[in-house]
Amino acid sequence: MYVLKRLSGSPRDALALTAEHEAIARPRKGEIRWTDFDASAYDASELDAAAELWSQRAVQEMHSLALFTELTSQLHLLGAPLDWSGAFARMIADEVRHTDLCIRMCEALGRPAAPEIDPARLRLLAQVSPRGHVRHTIVAAFCIGETISGHMFRRALRAATVPLARDVLGAIVVDETFHGELGWELGALLMRSDGEVFDAERTMLANDLAHLFRHYASLCCVSAGPTWARGEPEVDEGSNFGTLSAGGYARAFFDAMEADVVPGLVAIGFPEAEPAYASLVSELS
Repeated sequence: MYVLKRLSGSPRDALALTAEHEAIARPRKGEIRWTDFDASAYDASELDAAAELWSQRAVQEMHSLALFTELTSQLHLLGAPLDWSGAFARMIADEVRHTDLCIRMCEALGRPAAPEIDPARLRLLAQVSPRGHVRHTIVAAFCIGETISGHMFRRALRAATVPLARDVLGAIVVDETFHGELGWELGALLMRSDGEVFDAERTMLANDLAHLFRHYASLCCVSAGPTWARGEPEVDEGSNFGTLSAGGYARAFFDAMEADVVPGLVAIGFPEAEPAYASLVSELS
């Protein structure tokens, strides 16, 4: 384990790397009105719950940052076109921004966080060829993970009633939308046959879809089928700092899977996605 912290200091004694970080961490669109937020206007229990949420998000964003950085180096070694490198450089910067925003939210709530990062959770990839390794990661982390994440953050943005949370979520949604779109482009490109091992690796990844679907279902608080999720309130009562109810997260998962993930995977060459998802729904129902 290692602890994630955010550098701070006055502008006069700030390091050059801190100045560069602050430039990256600024939202691509809009601004975040940190100084307008008054934590004293909310109950301690609300602030505690919100800080726990945003601390968990910081860990998730840092995991994405580590994964994207590793994937970028692999793309370089495979000789991917330079525009791929440029796109991934943007995504790495986006994940730096998201992690910083989550930690700053905790600070604004009066509950500074130093999330613990587990290196064991940073390696999601199958033991296949380097290109198969990259293909597996693109499908798992982007076509599935980032697509679901985009649905979740857009719903959280609509649910947020606290202005500061809306500002932060708005900045994240801009980036998550790009990540999902780029992931599908890369997924389609990587599903072109590239030699003798392609069919075997494609089959291995197709067989792993059911496991990946269950993995993301667990991250989205799925405890029953889509009928349950769609019958539950999407948000809990009280001030909303950009969170959904358990049913709300589950509903975002099912809606993302049915609207984008499953049909998208079928379109890029994984017809196995449909029975894998049907099996998951059957298990949960």
